[in-house]
Amino acid sequence: MAIQPDPPSETSFEGFKYGTLDADKREIRLVTLEEGIWSDEIRCSLRTLSLHDQPAYEALSYVTENLWLAMRRLRKSTEPRVFWIDAICINQSNNDEKSSQVSFMGEIYQGSQETTLWLGEDPYTVEVGSKSAAGHRLAELFEILLSDKHMSELPCFIEDGTRTDVSEDYLQHFDDLAMFLDKPWWKRIWVIQEMVLPPKIRFVYGSEQFSYDTLRAVLEIFREHAAHCCKNFRLRLRGAGFDPLMVIEERVSPMVYVRERWRNSDEKITLLQLRRMFSASQASVSRDLFYALLGIVNSWGLATPLQPDYNISSRDAIIKAVYACMVESGGASFLQGERISEDRSPDFPSWLPDLHVRSTPSRRVWGEQQRLKIAERFSATAGLKQDTTQFSLASDGTLRLQALKVDKVIRVGDATDPLDEFDKVPDVFRQWMGMIGMGVQDWPESPPTRGSQQDSFWRTILNDSIEVEQGAGYVRPSDGDYHQLLDLWKMITATVWPLLVSMARSSVETRKSDSEPFEMMNTLLNLAPSIAYHVLVCLWGRRMIITEKGLIGLAPRTVQEGDEVHILLGSEVPFILRPGHVNVYSSEVDRYSTPVYTVIGNGYLHGVMCGEAFEGDGQNEITVIALH
Repeated sequence: MAIQPDPPSETSFEGFKYGTLDADKREIRLVTLEEGIWSDEIRCSLRTLSLHDQPAYEALSYVTENLWLAMRRLRKSTEPRVFWIDAICINQSNNDEKSSQVSFMGEIYQGSQETTLWLGEDPYTVEVGSKSAAGHRLAELFEILLSDKHMSELPCFIEDGTRTDVSEDYLQHFDDLAMFLDKPWWKRIWVIQEMVLPPKIRFVYGSEQFSYDTLRAVLEIFREHAAHCCKNFRLRLRGAGFDPLMVIEERVSPMVYVRERWRNSDEKITLLQLRRMFSASQASVSRDLFYALLGIVNSWGLATPLQPDYNISSRDAIIKAVYACMVESGGASFLQGERISEDRSPDFPSWLPDLHVRSTPSRRVWGEQQRLKIAERFSATAGLKQDTTQFSLASDGTLRLQALKVDKVIRVGDATDPLDEFDKVPDVFRQWMGMIGMGVQDWPESPPTRGSQQDSFWRTILNDSIEVEQGAGYVRPSDGDYHQLLDLWKMITATVWPLLVSMARSSVETRKSDSEPFEMMNTLLNLAPSIAYHVLVCLWGRRMIITEKGLIGLAPRTVQEGDEVHILLGSEVPFILRPGHVNVYSSEVDRYSTPVYTVIGNGYLHGVMCGEAFEGDGQNEITVIALH
């Protein structure tokens, strides 16, 4: 049967007649793409085979609107090719078949002879099907980056005082790289397993092809230089080089990392790890944020392995997936994250952070992932995990688990957003200092006495942590870090601060893009001590709080006076919970005797981050609570 674009940006599969697949026999369909030249219509046929028979086929990874063009690019002129293509080989209107076939996907990609990763056409191609100029320039840029030289020695970069940028001769190359990395393929959650699992993969971009080994080598060389010898050069990079290199670090590098781990069969890979790593990836239906990763998971611990089920709602599917991650990990760390999305459905329980219920903008994911790395330094529960006999999920989505109430919020400061509201940062800092009786001039030149209010304040601002080096983890701040923070404080409280903000804004106002706040942030912080990046992560969207016991902390911007601070067993950090006003009886959680809370989010509370709350009789005060 023939396939035609209808309209040109979409692909029509009318004419395919689907029979029934036998899941017990592990049956799949394969599509044969008949030979033809570019101008011929696309003709193909379906047949059913069993995975037990180890059939020979290739797999295709793509985004739906590009399938018609992909088939024309990949078709041979003299012989047919046999593919597994999910949109064609799965009856998308049959939820039972879809559920079983998705559960086979890991085996399907592993069993392919090769998987082609089709990224789409070069946008500069004048005529569809012609040679790709952008792809050629991309290959040239990869060749330069593979030279393994310091970034300052590469011909594609220039250095001008405190700023590094792309040289004029290579602006088009980096524009091509940016468009290549902005292709929808890189953002799609399903492509993770499609890149990780196959024994052999190749990238096709228009008329150009390049191997996975080339991409991996570019990433390894760039990461090594950017994290060590060229770290300062990388941090000062602006202009055309900023966007694509940020995308490589945040989106492409994790894919390569997981593929390399997968090739090492001894590596433990959990759904929790994958979901956190790819929290910026997108899915057309939210349940696929989890289902698309199942083929890579090789460790479930005490949890029952999750199976795709397209006959239940996305809400129920996500609740089951997150609960399985919590059972596997033995705790509540997977509940960390913000709950501030305006378009978040009220059907989702409050204990599900935004990261798990919807695709999340990359700039928010950047901040969330840094905070998760900071949290790994702490052990607020002193290593205690949830007792599986006390840990349960009710049919209405109420989560029952063990927790220790440690304090209550009695004062809340103004919210700070250093990324979008640079101008307000000094006033917010002054207000926070006033909450603990500090004046603007009260920063001592030497580190304050351990245990004093001033000591608690500056350590809270930094979440009592500092990054050792890029990707190497966090440790307790030193006296030198205090002096950097003091220098930053002097800078933002100086009368010149508004002028610096204005200069930074002017330097990026001509580049209107999603990364503009990042560019302005980097332009501004380039003038500040290096610790400013860490302060940004710690304070982004946070309010300072003071508790009944006089402790200082940072909490989500939605925190209110009267909220409580609890440590949920198995989480590295404390949570802000809001007591419920109405208890609706549920026999599954015995809500008449179990206090019910709304989750506001996780935070930092100085003095309880390393298990102090569980010292002495602390363990005897652990109770069971319900989260809705």
